[in-house]
Amino acid sequence: MKTVKVTTDNKISLIDVDFSNFRSIQQAIGGHFETVHTQLMVNYFKDPSVIMLVDEEGLIKELPVNALGCALYGTPQHGHPIVGDLIFARISGEDIAAPDDAETLKERLLHTFIGSQEE
Repeated sequence: MKTVKVTTDNKISLIDVDFSNFRSIQQAIGGHFETVHTQLMVNYFKDPSVIMLVDEEGLIKELPVNALGCALYGTPQHGHPIVGDLIFARISGEDIAAPDDAETLKERLLHTFIGSQEE
């Protein structure tokens, strides 16, 4: 299933991830993952089901900051950064699934976040 990946060097791309296989998600992110969901994301996407999946050990691994992730997480308000690469998903009941329209999500991010580039 297609989703959007955002790297720490501001590259935004579509990738295939099997959301029914946690190892596929881990491979896309680079490690064990956790979900991130904020009111900023709800406001931006106009969809309360959209989440970010991030490396839960990113700070321990000393991964670089993900600027786009920090913006959607609200890092300027609380000081806690998102580090490492991230992917977008959505909550579907108790499961994690691909975004409804990954291509549109990618295009929106590219047009909103200055400095981001298509990969």
